[in-house]
Amino acid sequence: QSTPQLFSKFALESDGARLFTYAVFDEFQEEYKCSTNTLTSRGFSESNNMELNTVKDALRNRNFIVQYNPGTLESSCTCKLFERRGVPCRHILWIYLGNGLDKIPESSFAKRWTKDALRDIKSNHKGCVGVGDVDIIDKKQIEMTKLWSEVHETMGVLIGREKEHVEDLCKLIKEFREKLLPSVPPMTKHQELEELLGCATNNEITILPPKISKNKGSGKRMLSNKAKAVACASKPKRMCNNCKQMAHHDKRNCPNPFVERPPQNVDDEEEEEEEDEEEEEEENEDDELED
Repeated sequence: QSTPQLFSKFALESDGARLFTYAVFDEFQEEYKCSTNTLTSRGFSESNNMELNTVKDALRNRNFIVQYNPGTLESSCTCKLFERRGVPCRHILWIYLGNGLDKIPESSFAKRWTKDALRDIKSNHKGCVGVGDVDIIDKKQIEMTKLWSEVHETMGVLIGREKEHVEDLCKLIKEFREKLLPSVPPMTKHQELEELLGCATNNEITILPPKISKNKGSGKRMLSNKAKAVACASKPKRMCNNCKQMAHHDKRNCPNPFVERPPQNVDDEEEEEEEDEEEEEEENEDDELED
């Protein structure tokens, strides 16, 4: 891999380019640029072999306190960038530049962001972990570490090789695994669930479903227009007092609320007048008889 472009000629930036991956180095270089341009000192004191430096950040317009131990090269800052990102902040780098450090101390970067994070991988009985995380106690763990190293080296050799070599390796691993494992029948889904939960399932169900409660209007569905028309057609027709027709509506919901009544014939009017006169005569005769 080529070395990324550097901002300055200081050895501290060159060490960061050698140490970090490309993605992390971009963040480191941004912090390094700010450490040389935007920081000033606002105070200094010593306490219990620790140097307390008050650094003002012009971009954030705030003061940060950096604790630095010249003996162990351990440092911490109140901005907590290293605790959150695993990269030294601009305030710590400013202290390193002031003390003339050429390399970044191991306590100021996380190994997972370095280029060597995947090299010399070791393993314990729980799985694959990095160097320094494994406490080798017995010979079995030592042999497991050697085995993982051989596996990773073999996988590196297989890169770019023919497909047949990969198939041969898979076949050998599968045959060796079958020799180690006893002939056990495959588990059912019920047994796999019990193994996952770590307990046996109970076939007796003691929890009953809750009682179904019916609220007002529940259990009814909305009728479509077609269903409403069919239900209306099955009802008997009645006389509408407005339109004077036999239909399935009345005067309140008549589709023709302003229908004019047809005019009466002249003969009908004369008959009504004659009937009225006869009624008046009969009433008069009754009155005379009473007198």
